[in-house]
Amino acid sequence: MTLTVSPPMKIAAICGLVFTVIVFGGLRLLGGSGAGDTPAATHVIRHHPFGAAGAKTTPKTAATHKTATKAHANAPRAKRVVARPKPVVDLAAVQAARAAGLPEPLAQALGRSKTVIVSLYDPYSQVDGTSFAEARAGAGLAGTGFVGLNVLSRRDVGNLTEHLGLLPDPGVLVYVRPATLGARIAGFADKETVAQAARNAAAAATG
Repeated sequence: MTLTVSPPMKIAAICGLVFTVIVFGGLRLLGGSGAGDTPAATHVIRHHPFGAAGAKTTPKTAATHKTATKAHANAPRAKRVVARPKPVVDLAAVQAARAAGLPEPLAQALGRSKTVIVSLYDPYSQVDGTSFAEARAGAGLAGTGFVGLNVLSRRDVGNLTEHLGLLPDPGVLVYVRPATLGARIAGFADKETVAQAARNAAAAATG
């Protein structure tokens, strides 16, 4: 028995086959694209104070940053140095004091200050040590020069002894330029007394 397919049936079969291929192909294409893809994430760029946003910090990088921060914190700060003006030395005043036979420490002091307080002291006496400190404080109050002379040293007081005789111990002398003895205090004197004696001597020299 021979099966004969009419032309209309052939056409219908071919159309069905084409339709089936198109449908399955389209579904496969849609299914493949939707299964593996995910919506693109929106990347927002933000400014980061220590570098690019999102940068990973490795343990080594973190340790380096920590060490650098610690070193910066422990770095010695520069000290502020205030330049102090050097005292002006009047060489003519120094020469005049030397010519008058005053000891070299006193002559140098008169070169730096118009009025100088001299503390006469015995280095082995506790009372003289207190007197020395008061005389130096008095010079600070009066704004004058100061020098200490050891009564046991001929180099310090030899010439003064020749000119003034026996020196007080403890004692205070006040000299004004060029080489004038303005005040002499025998025994202990507090800083206020010494300062006032220096002011009086300076005023008398200028008056």
